[in-house]
Amino acid sequence: MKSVVTPHFPRIVFEKNEKLLYNPVLKKRFVNRPEERVRLRWVEYILNQTDHLKSRIGFELPVALPQKENQLRADLILYTRDMKPLALIECKAPSVRLSQSVAEQAARYNTAVGAPYICLTNGITDFWFKTDSEKQHSSESPLNEIASPDELNILRDSAWWASRGFLSDESATPLNKRLVEIMNYAMSLDEELDIRYLNFKDSPLPYGLNHYFALLRMDAEYKLAITIMGKEGEDPILAAILNRAGKNEGLLIINLTKCSMQEADSGHLLVAGDESVFPAHNKLPIFTHRFNPSIVDNLPAFLMRFF
Repeated sequence: MKSVVTPHFPRIVFEKNEKLLYNPVLKKRFVNRPEERVRLRWVEYILNQTDHLKSRIGFELPVALPQKENQLRADLILYTRDMKPLALIECKAPSVRLSQSVAEQAARYNTAVGAPYICLTNGITDFWFKTDSEKQHSSESPLNEIASPDELNILRDSAWWASRGFLSDESATPLNKRLVEIMNYAMSLDEELDIRYLNFKDSPLPYGLNHYFALLRMDAEYKLAITIMGKEGEDPILAAILNRAGKNEGLLIINLTKCSMQEADSGHLLVAGDESVFPAHNKLPIFTHRFNPSIVDNLPAFLMRFF
C-alpha cells in the first residue's frame, strides 16, 4: 500500500548550510538521516491528518528482548488515551525493502511492547498488521483520519513550505503566493507522484541539492526529477535533473525570483560539463497573471525543452 506520508514533509532547520531535521514533539534537532526523515514524515501525518494526540507518541523507546545484552529501540510507539500501547511503527530507509526479516524484527520488538497493531514503513510503502493470539495478519490502520491531503493543502501557506525547505521566505509575497499555488496543486496529485529524497554530493548551490524531488518517467529511456527549494537569504530555485538509462546527464537550475522578473540570467544548464546561462522565462511560463493548473501538468514537458 502506498505510504500515507507521501504528501507530508519534515520540518528542517539550517545550521550554516547543513540541513537538520526538527522534531515538533520533542522540540529537538536531529541529523538528516533517511530513517529519521521517514519517522518525522509519520509524525507530520499523525499530527496533521489524524486525531491521535501528540502526547501519545513515543520515540525510540528501549525494548528489552531475551538473550539481548543491549536494549534495542522501537522507532515509534503510539499509545491510547489511557496510555496502553496501540501501534508499533517500524521505520526503515526508503532504500530498504520491507521483507519478511523486517516483519520478524518488528514482531520481536512487539513481544516486549505488546501493541495490537504493527506498521512496517519505508516512507514509500506501508504494511499494517494486527496481532491476534500471537499471530499477525494484514490489517487496516487503526488511526482515524480527520483530513484529506486536499484539505491539508488549503492550510499550507508560504510559511509552511518555507519551514520544509521549499521556499526561502515565509512572507506571502506575490512570488511565494504563486509557488504555493503550484505546490499545493502538485501535492493534490500525490497518488500519481513518486516523491523521493535525493542527495547529491556535488551541487552548484551553497546549501546543496539534497531535497524531496518528484520523479517522472518521460519515456522508456528518460526520467526527470523536479523540485522547488530554498533557504532563508537565498532566492528560491527550481531544479530539474535529467536521467538517461540510470545516469544523470543534465542539471537545470532556475532562479525563480529572477525568472519572475524576466532577467536574462535566470536559467543555468549544466550538461556534459558545459554550462549555459539564459532567460528561463522564455520557455517557462509559470508566472502568468492567473494560476493555471495546466502549467503544472505540463511542467515536465516545459523543462525538457531546456535540455
